[in-house]
Amino acid sequence: MTALLSLEGLSKSVVEGTQRRVILDGVDAEVQEGEIIALLGRSGAGKSTLLNVLAGIESADAGRVLLEGQDLNRLSERERTLFRREHIGFVYQFFNLLPTLSVAENVALPLELNHKSEIQARVMEMLSLVGLADRAASYPDRLSGGEQQRVAIARALAHAPRLVLADEPTGNLDAETGAQVMSLLRDLVKKRGRTLILVTHSAEVAAIADRIWRLEQGQIQVEAIA
Repeated sequence: MTALLSLEGLSKSVVEGTQRRVILDGVDAEVQEGEIIALLGRSGAGKSTLLNVLAGIESADAGRVLLEGQDLNRLSERERTLFRREHIGFVYQFFNLLPTLSVAENVALPLELNHKSEIQARVMEMLSLVGLADRAASYPDRLSGGEQQRVAIARALAHAPRLVLADEPTGNLDAETGAQVMSLLRDLVKKRGRTLILVTHSAEVAAIADRIWRLEQGQIQVEAIA
């Protein structure tokens, strides 16, 4: 089976004051299409930095990030932006919805940026899937945290990306709401055959994954879910 995402000899370090800290040290790893990967590690281990490298937001110092056979590390910043816009969806801890846009307009953004057709129909389909079709005209500040995260999930999946990246998607939610949001995200990803990598500190959230990547001392330790 061909991997959707491959890391080959991936290295990345960051400068903190006068020190250079290694985030990735020659990492090799693969993600198969349709997998859910939970990325764990202590605070400050570099999980968000790794997610940014996988998305092409940051470039690696060395090695390759192959997404659908395209090496993100060989693309220019503009080329990475265009590739990311089409192939990757994001879910953030603090939702990152634009407050001046309605729920429907927020979900429409990736469709408009990718010049998709039948945008309104796609938006309403996604809002129906997350149970918020009746809030299409509302603004984010009128929604609860759980509702805002469901809108963010609809937006992340609206343009049918092959890879979805989620950074602490339940970190701003209570336990019950977080569990509901993760169940929804898991079901939508699995039903649509998408691949999900999520950063979390929560064992409950990690339990939805097929495998765990644990980031420690610049290496990824791969663990199967029991």
